Amino acid sequence: MAKLWSKGYEIEPLIEQYQSARNAALDAELVCHDLWGSFAQARMLHKIGLLNDAEWAAIDGALRQLLHEAETGALRPDTAEEDIHTAIEHRLVAIVGEAGKKIHTGRSRNDQVLLDLRLYAKGHLLEIADAALATASSLLALARQHEWTPMPGYTHMQRGMLSSVGLWAAAYAEALLDDCVPLAAAYALNDQSPLGSAAAYGAPLPLDRAYVAELLGFAQAHHNVLTAGNSRGKGEAAVVQALALVMLDLSKWAQDVLLYTTREYNFLRVPQELCSGSSIMPQKRNLDTMELVRARAQTVIALQGQMLATLAGLPSGYNMDYQETKAPFIEAIHLCKESLDIVKLFASRIEVDEERLQAACTDELFATDRALDLARQGTPFRDAYRTVATTAHEPEQTDLAARLHTRTHEGAPGNLDLDGVAARISAEQTAWDTRRTHFEEAIAALVGENTHQDR
Repeated sequence: MAKLWSKGYEIEPLIEQYQSARNAALDAELVCHDLWGSFAQARMLHKIGLLNDAEWAAIDGALRQLLHEAETGALRPDTAEEDIHTAIEHRLVAIVGEAGKKIHTGRSRNDQVLLDLRLYAKGHLLEIADAALATASSLLALARQHEWTPMPGYTHMQRGMLSSVGLWAAAYAEALLDDCVPLAAAYALNDQSPLGSAAAYGAPLPLDRAYVAELLGFAQAHHNVLTAGNSRGKGEAAVVQALALVMLDLSKWAQDVLLYTTREYNFLRVPQELCSGSSIMPQKRNLDTMELVRARAQTVIALQGQMLATLAGLPSGYNMDYQETKAPFIEAIHLCKESLDIVKLFASRIEVDEERLQAACTDELFATDRALDLARQGTPFRDAYRTVATTAHEPEQTDLAARLHTRTHEGAPGNLDLDGVAARISAEQTAWDTRRTHFEEAIAALVGENTHQDR
């Protein structure tokens, strides 16, 4: 199988296997994205006069055939082809002949893979944002159902102050909303078309990079060609960093669920169909999926570190080291999406033991309340603190819901503003829907029925 860089000699099989086997397997995820880039490349070459009408029509038709093969899973690269770029070019030449050899004019595999990864990043960030917002909505529904259900609030793993299930569930809904900020930043960083930067030094051709960016639904071309080339791995690492923040929140929630469902706490219950069992202990119901969420957060954090460590200290221009950032990038995306779906499922099915929670709200939770009552009467807070700390108190008979209602400042258990949280989710969804519409409409227009007329 001739390589795109072939100069008439055969590479050692061990070298070929070491360089290309894993990369070719990963590129199976990028087939459609590479074809989209070739659609845009062909249109641009036609626009600037480097493909005539007949050549463009032939290439465009062949790309449509290959896109159908890709969508049915029939088009995949093998180790001998090294990557999806080579596989597609070989198939294109086999279909249309000499015209197919012109598709690579002004393009390098460097800017091709950059383009594929950015298109892949944008598509999957849209899916992850949708999943994050759907999970936030499930947590918000749990918060609404139990807005006034009291529970102990913990610091240092010890009971601290009165809290509520509403506060706990809404906290994670809002955390996922906060996570949409770095997700959007990662999207913006990847919303620049690198095509036309070639091997990071441009080409002595009148390439219309802005036209290609428009065709592919990018906000703009990545301007400086060396910046674009040097950004390989950086844009992907930004995505994984954003995913790591999502996973941190999912891991914390999973840990809470694992703790609160133990017999010692027994605040929450999970339906048995969400649990597995033990091969030796008949009574066991294990929330091992929550353990996997916790562990996979560590994996995504490690993948982020792996990518940054690979990139640190590399010189300008392309280096083969960049290839090692592809696998952790793709793996992190899948792990985060799957984990969001799992947490959404658990949040929608979790049950609350209100009686157990009520009983757990013991007198020590109100020590701070007593100190603040004294402060409200004029005692300096530090003196009130010491008075409460050194004075014995009889257990209080108290209406816990009424206590929650006294916590009225913004964001406290008595003022969660769950309607405001719902409005934030809706606004965030609208923003992501706008990004999706722009991206998907551009791709649909690019690969739709061809009239062989430039836009």
